[in-house]
Order: sequence, then C-alpha cells, then structure tokens
Amino acid sequence: MRMRASQALTRCRTLVAALAVAGVVAAPVPGCGQEGAAAAAARESAYSEEEVKAAFLYNFGSYVQWPVADRPNDTISIAVLAAPEVAAELERFVRGRTIAGRPVRVHRLREISDLEGDEVLFIGAAENGRLSQLIDALDGSPTLVVSDAPDGLSEGAMINFRLVERRVRFEVSVPRAQEAGLMLSSRLLSAALRVETTRRDLEQRASPALAGALRHAAFGVPAAVSACGAAPDRCPSRI
Repeated sequence: MRMRASQALTRCRTLVAALAVAGVVAAPVPGCGQEGAAAAAARESAYSEEEVKAAFLYNFGSYVQWPVADRPNDTISIAVLAAPEVAAELERFVRGRTIAGRPVRVHRLREISDLEGDEVLFIGAAENGRLSQLIDALDGSPTLVVSDAPDGLSEGAMINFRLVERRVRFEVSVPRAQEAGLMLSSRLLSAALRVETTRRDLEQRASPALAGALRHAAFGVPAAVSACGAAPDRCPSRI
C-alpha cells in the first residue's frame, strides 16, 4: 500500500513538473507538493507523451475565455477524437479536478459529428490526413481546437502540439482562436513555443500583459512570434 501511494505521488508530481517546465501550471496540483524548476526539467522525460498531452489539455481550459458565460456549475467538456491513449490518460488526470470551479469531463468521439458543444477538442495524429476537413466541419463553433500535426496551425487548429528534443511543447494561433470568439490568456502565449499573430492584432491588443507575453515569445528560447498569410494585415510582425 505504501509503495502504491509513493508511486502515485511521484507520478502526480512528475506530471506537474512537466507542465511547469513550459510555465503552464499556475499552482501545484493538490497532493502533489511544490516542484522547483530544476527538478521539473530533470524529471520531465519520465512521462509518456500521452500523459503530458493530457495534462496540457486539462490546463489549457484555465487560460481560455469563451464568448458565452455559462453557469458556474456547468461542466467543462474536453472532447478527444482518434487518440484513445490520450483520452485514457486525460480521464485519469481530470478525476476529481475542476476548471474555474466547474467539473471536467472527457468526451470520446467516434466522429466529429458527435461533438456536443464541447469547450475543448483534441484531434489525434491518426486524423492528420483530413485535419482541415474536420476543423472546417466545426463551422466556427467556439471550441478550442488542439491538433497533433506537423502543420496543425496552417490546417486550422488554434493550438498544436510539437515534439522538441523529446519534450512536448505547443504553438498557438491567436487569429484562429479569435475567429471562433475565444480569448487566450497572455500567460498561455508566453509559454508557447511559437505564437502566430497579426499586426492588426498587436495594434488592437497592445496591453502591457499581451505585449510582454509576445515580447517573451519573440525573443525567448526557442519561442517565436510570427504572422502568416499574404494579406498586409497578416505580414510578419515581431515586437
């Protein structure tokens, strides 16, 4: 029994440490204790990709503002398509946890048409061949779309996982999120590997917090801020 408890605590702390490396966890998960940055970096490799992606998917929900203010006791739903291993890890991770005081559930999808107003959607790598088609089927619904593809952002995702030196990181497209009516926290942007934005967005959202986040992303290691597309308002912008 003691050995099981010790293993569970170690596993929990390791997941928190992996997220802390990317600066996403705001506070220790209850029961896991406080991890220093050095210890976090040293132990991140102990997790499987599926565990880290599941932990990220849960934490993304704390850094997104949806356009409709739901009742405080409504459930936050994280849908998963074509990634059963991530779904299984996510189900274990969210058990007993909340986001902004709201319970969290995992919704396993067989088809994209099974989506039921879920706040977050993760599309697994098995569907990369038709990723843009699946995202188009959402028809602009206010769902945070997360992919796991080489060109996930250009295919229409708002957040895309990348594997860098065997560590799971993520990149963000601010314009894609805005098109769906979602507001992303500056803290989420500052933790990203890369942030896509536009000059127009920089002008409209030149708050100190956002400017600081984008400045960090532009000159941090290895983060970068870029704008995509040929239109003048989407040309490369760096602060």
